[in-house]
Amino acid sequence: MNKIFIGDNLQVLEEGLIEKESIKMIYIDPPYNTKSKLSYKDSLDEEEWLSELEKRLVMSKSLLKSDGIVFISIDDNEYSELKLLCDRVYNKKNYVGTFIVKQAQRSNSKHLNIVHEYILVYCKDKKHLGKLSIKKIDIPEQRQVIDTIKREVGVVFNRYGMSEARKKLKEQINKYIVFEDLHWLINYYNVDDNGRIFFATDLSAPIPPNTLDIPEIGLHLEPLPTRGWQSKSKFIELHNKGLLYFRDGRPYAKHYIEDAEDNVSSILNFCSKQGTTDLKRMGLEGLFDTPKSVELLKYLIRISCTTNDIVLDLYAGSGTTAQAVYEVNKENRMEVNYYLVQSEEILREKSKPYRFAIKNGYEPTVSNALLFRIYKVCKEMNLEKDYMVIKN
Repeated sequence: MNKIFIGDNLQVLEEGLIEKESIKMIYIDPPYNTKSKLSYKDSLDEEEWLSELEKRLVMSKSLLKSDGIVFISIDDNEYSELKLLCDRVYNKKNYVGTFIVKQAQRSNSKHLNIVHEYILVYCKDKKHLGKLSIKKIDIPEQRQVIDTIKREVGVVFNRYGMSEARKKLKEQINKYIVFEDLHWLINYYNVDDNGRIFFATDLSAPIPPNTLDIPEIGLHLEPLPTRGWQSKSKFIELHNKGLLYFRDGRPYAKHYIEDAEDNVSSILNFCSKQGTTDLKRMGLEGLFDTPKSVELLKYLIRISCTTNDIVLDLYAGSGTTAQAVYEVNKENRMEVNYYLVQSEEILREKSKPYRFAIKNGYEPTVSNALLFRIYKVCKEMNLEKDYMVIKN
């Protein structure tokens, strides 16, 4: 069950409302302490800001599973201080890295145009942290390329058959290698009987040559000169999944282009304006000042979570994390849950979020803005209410 805790996040942590060692991913998007005139509080003495954040980091650390991971958004203003703080709290050896998140281009700076933010990444224990990878189709810019290639090849396959589809595929791959520098595409030069694009990997291994008989799938393989065949169970698994492919009488494993994976990159192209666009698309323009991009949160969830994991957002703001969880669950057929924590902080009078709240009939607090968004998301996605609100 998804849970939304309304109240001070430190108090929620101190009262033990969240079970220890139950959380796989924590996302923290604290006030950046930039002294800006946002609709919520964003101005503290630096020592006070660090002290308040340290209390929350220390207490939330105990909630992480042994393979848990923490993502903390910040900008240049407090990055260096936050990095030192996290090194103390999580131990420097558990520092995973820093994402640099590209932001919208600006032209109003006297010196440097700052077009990036950061996400600091730490884990509970690096010995237990798994590989951080993601399907290429789940990276927005890669998804566009993959979808275009599949569409172009599919049209040719349906009209003219496999031979012409392979020619079209080669043409598309060459184009993207030259103009987009996407050399990983060079492996995907095959089209199967259903018009799906794949590359084939050998099913032998550096073991002594062997004969392989698998009557269950009607397969007999003679020994190779210098290598052995992989296990019987591997062949049966591939056969049952429709991933066994033969070329010149030799078996290979099929890997479809939509399943291609890669290690995560430290540079992320998720513009901050996307968060505002996300709200606008749902008719919620003006709900919140600085909403995070839904695609950004989906990316973080995908690289760190599997089914039945829990994502905790300690500064839930407008509820981007909840929307990201719902969309990941739908798109990746997962069952991730979210826990959100947000205070009843009153929105600054006459700000856009304040006026939006009044216009839409709810008390102008950040927590109410969050609840309003989640209600709209569930309605738009035809989801039953699957969360409980816990007021602290």
